[in-house]
Amino acid sequence: MGAFEAIIVLALVGFLLIAAEVFVPGMVLGILGGFCLLGAVGVAYGNYGALPGTLVFAGLAVVTMAGVIIWIFSFPQTALGRRIMLRQSLEPGEGAATPRVSLLDQEGTALTPLRPSGTARFEGRKVDVVAESAFIEAGDAIVVVREEGMRVVVRKKAA
Repeated sequence: MGAFEAIIVLALVGFLLIAAEVFVPGMVLGILGGFCLLGAVGVAYGNYGALPGTLVFAGLAVVTMAGVIIWIFSFPQTALGRRIMLRQSLEPGEGAATPRVSLLDQEGTALTPLRPSGTARFEGRKVDVVAESAFIEAGDAIVVVREEGMRVVVRKKAA
């Protein structure tokens, strides 16, 4: 095999290994693919000199960047991309850091048995809660007695 064929084979194997990294996480295939691309550049420098070696390096860099850009825009549209990516993005201020309305002294219903933690409904919203002391059965009326950060502590409502 000549130097030109070695450059082509190393570049193709490098790109295929980098693409396979998506399916086999761990960075091993991606690193091997990067070494193959560097090997292609090294073969070009060693056999053809500085100018052709630099052109091969620039060509591989352009192809790599174009591939990344195409991948970023096309992957979410594929069947695999739709399966493993988030369906909607969070807006700034959404998510766990979003301040919530205080539930202190509100009454609700236990949706699951609270032994001691479970889920309850307050004004149509599901909330993860913790029973203060005794177990509480699903369907029992409860009242919020404390809020400790994101932890909502409840007790069974007195009859």
